[in-house]
Amino acid sequence: MRQNKLFTCNPALLWMLFAWLGFILLPSKALDYGLLDSTSDELFEAMGWSTLNLSWLWFLPMLLFPLFSLLFPQQDSDSQTRRAKFELGAVISIFLFVFISATATDFSLGYSIIILMIALLALATDALAKLKVMQGDKFVIASLIAIVMSISFFIVYPTFAILLSMFFDKGEFQPEQVLSIVQQPYVARVVGNSLAVSSTVGILSTFFGLAFALYTTRIAKRTAFIGKIFSILPIVTPPFVVGLGVTLMLGRSGYVTAFLVEYLGFSSNWLYGFTGIVIAHTLALTPMSFMILEGALKSIHPSIEEAAYTLRSNRYQAFWHIIFPLLKPALANSFLVVAIQSLADFSTPLVLGGSFDVIATQIYFYIAGSQLDYASASTLGTILLMFSLAIFVVQYLWIGKRSYVTVSGKSYRGEVQELPNLLKMLIITFLAIWIIFNVVLYGSIFYGSFTVNWGVDYTLTLKNYETLFGQGFSDGAWPSLIQTVIFAASAAPITALFGLLIAYITVRREFKGKKTLEFLTLLCFAVPGTVAGVSYIIAFNSSPIYLTGTAMIIVLSMVMRNMPVGMRAAIAGLGQLDKSLDEASLSLKGSSLKTIWYVVFPLLKPALLSALVTSFVRSMTTVSAIIFLVTADTRVATSYILNRVEDGEYGIAIAYGSILIVVMMSIILFFDWIVGDTRISRSKAKKMN
Repeated sequence: MRQNKLFTCNPALLWMLFAWLGFILLPSKALDYGLLDSTSDELFEAMGWSTLNLSWLWFLPMLLFPLFSLLFPQQDSDSQTRRAKFELGAVISIFLFVFISATATDFSLGYSIIILMIALLALATDALAKLKVMQGDKFVIASLIAIVMSISFFIVYPTFAILLSMFFDKGEFQPEQVLSIVQQPYVARVVGNSLAVSSTVGILSTFFGLAFALYTTRIAKRTAFIGKIFSILPIVTPPFVVGLGVTLMLGRSGYVTAFLVEYLGFSSNWLYGFTGIVIAHTLALTPMSFMILEGALKSIHPSIEEAAYTLRSNRYQAFWHIIFPLLKPALANSFLVVAIQSLADFSTPLVLGGSFDVIATQIYFYIAGSQLDYASASTLGTILLMFSLAIFVVQYLWIGKRSYVTVSGKSYRGEVQELPNLLKMLIITFLAIWIIFNVVLYGSIFYGSFTVNWGVDYTLTLKNYETLFGQGFSDGAWPSLIQTVIFAASAAPITALFGLLIAYITVRREFKGKKTLEFLTLLCFAVPGTVAGVSYIIAFNSSPIYLTGTAMIIVLSMVMRNMPVGMRAAIAGLGQLDKSLDEASLSLKGSSLKTIWYVVFPLLKPALLSALVTSFVRSMTTVSAIIFLVTADTRVATSYILNRVEDGEYGIAIAYGSILIVVMMSIILFFDWIVGDTRISRSKAKKMN
């Protein structure tokens, strides 16, 4: 009877067989050239069963799990609880033993270990379900374990790796080197430069973003489409392409500089340094601030302003004492986002900085330059991370735990009140100047891509595009473009679905450690891209997890960097769905998986589609996080453009950037049309009902 039970009703047997199947079919050791490009001899040597090695000790304990049903017969609930605890302890022990032993023996883990981890996750899920954790919901338990493991491996572990690497030099523990690096004169200079740039850009971008958000929400009627343009441009434009456009206008050979030099006595080098970086960053990051503040302004209930006017408040008093205080969270969030993005960007200072060094560029030169100094790079990266986290903490302390809720229950919506006339005129003036400048800027970018040599020979030519795309699919820009599309297309759906999963778990479920999980998910947002790239190199360049030089590390970086995009979209969508929908599904014996798939997911399709497209476009144009991860075999579009900039081939770089802008803009507008059409169809269906 027990034997029959062992082989027919024991899921542990299935997961044990699954793990051993992976051990037999997949390599247990990491392959230098990947699974497809390795030779048969290399594959054989990487197989765990080819020799007596450590991997046997990882898989042999899996044979014990089917026997637990014999050792702990399920005669009562106490016996089942003891068995579940024993299984959970065994899973944790095997998991820790794998990574500790692999690290101690310098054993790089292969693909079969992924199968082993999946089997252990399933066994842990089954054990926790028996212990009635999360009401015994296996899908929620498995999702929570997967989320915690992903965040631990790809956010927390790299962050700690970069912190620890400061104290090691060529494998030797040398804590004194941190002081020697920090005490160098250039460190204080680049730190001061970085803080000056990021704080200035944060203030300016938030100021302009607020002005334009007020225009689209309180002034514009037929011209609100301008807000959509502002929300698209920063996403589709690689960071340094804006810097190149500014160079075309205001650089040494720029037509604006020529006017300033001739008529106002400016120096031809006036742009390069602090001024140029601030201008380029403000242009690139203001639309991001605009998107944050526009959403906040739309969420403020108009009835509050009406109440102020009924108490004889004028427009200025209503704005400064009602609207502005309610925008504190959004203003702080805007400053945080912009400041961190400015701190992390090294490409714009590389183009416009001149002798004005910042932390991000210094890190780039330490890794990509001839020095290859990981200790100094990790030290500066840690400083950059500390400043980013400090900005995050200051934002939290400034907002505090006050309530900024303006809508409670159903009420009369009211009408949005007009702004003071003087404020309206100032906003319209700012916006007009901004539009003209951006039109000229992007016009210069597109026109410059067709010129022979900007500033010297303005003859129109297609040579730049022929160099990029006229040499076949194996040369020029095609390989990098195709690989970028593949990487971004692989990362985007994972980002959207993973974000939905995290949002559902954190919004709809209550469990111990929820606040910690929320903080860790925000950590990937607070970590600058440059620091994330360096931390991935340090963490995944040796055992136990060796990913450097592979396509997987690039996709993982894209997923983790864009995960907040999927989360924000899902959280915003879930906030509009009544929890009773989930409860109704669960009361009808629907599992959490079915509830998400058949109830939540269809209702969140527009939001998730937008998150998917945004993640795809951001992955296509990202540079700070992946520039350290790409190789000759995994080169992406932004690294190709950056290499052209470093080689002085500005025409080719601008042409490639122009292509990316047009392609990404087309993709966003196409999917925006699809989402809009879906919403219109739903609206019509509601009216018919």
